[in-house]
Amino acid sequence: APSRRAAMAPAPAASSASSAPSPGASAAASSTQLVRPIIYGSCAYWRGKDAEESKSHEWTVYLRAIDAEEDPGLYIKRVVFQLHPSFNPATRVVEAAPFEVTEQGWGEFEVHIKVFFHGLDDRAAEFSHLLKLYPDAETTGSKAGDNPVETKPVVSERYDEFVFGETSEELCKHLALASKPSKKYGGWKTSRHAKWFGDFQLKQQETQLKEVYERITSELRAASKRRIECEEEIKRLRSEAA
Repeated sequence: APSRRAAMAPAPAASSASSAPSPGASAAASSTQLVRPIIYGSCAYWRGKDAEESKSHEWTVYLRAIDAEEDPGLYIKRVVFQLHPSFNPATRVVEAAPFEVTEQGWGEFEVHIKVFFHGLDDRAAEFSHLLKLYPDAETTGSKAGDNPVETKPVVSERYDEFVFGETSEELCKHLALASKPSKKYGGWKTSRHAKWFGDFQLKQQETQLKEVYERITSELRAASKRRIECEEEIKRLRSEAA
C-alpha cells in the first residue's frame, strides 16, 4: 500500500478550523523515490434559513494539486469517495479531474478516500477526511454548531504527499506528463471554491518551521544557561555554609 508524509498547514483565512503508494517491484521499476504534493479537504456553504433542515448545507469534498494549473488526473487513475451510508449511492467514483463530490446535507462525518494510480494496478492510497459544516467557536466567537450569518464557507484542508518508493515505467511517464500544462483540465484556478482554498506554499511552511525551530532552540539555550547559573549559585551557598 502507498506510503505518505503528512503536515498540517495553517487554516485558510476564509475557513473555520496522503497517502501514497509504496508499490512492490514491477517488471520495470525505478529505485528513485518520487514525491507528489497533494491537498485534500472540503468546502461547505450554509444555504440559509429557508433551506430544508436536512439540506442546510451544500458541500464539496475534493482532492487537488498544490499547483493551480496542474492536472492530477494525468497520474491519478481514479478517486473513490466513500460517503455516509445515508447518501445514495454512498460510493462515488471520479475518474478525471476535478476529483470532487458535491452534495447537500446537515451532518458532519468521515469521508473515506481511496486514490488509484496509472501503472500501479489496483494498489491505492487511502486516507480519511472529516467533513466540516460548522465553523469553530474560537473562529467566529459563536457557539460551535451555530449557523453562520455570513456567506463565507467553512473550509477544512490538509497538505499531504504521495511518496512513490518503487515506480513502474508507466507511472513515471504519467508523472512526467503531469508536470506540463494540461489541455483537458485547466486546473483548480477556475473552481468556484478557488478563492477560499488555503495557501500551502512549501517555502512558506519551511520558513515558518525554521522560525519555530530557532525560537525553541534559543529558549532551550536560555533555560540551560539559567540552570547552570542556579547550580553554580547553589554550590556557592553550600560552600559558604560549610
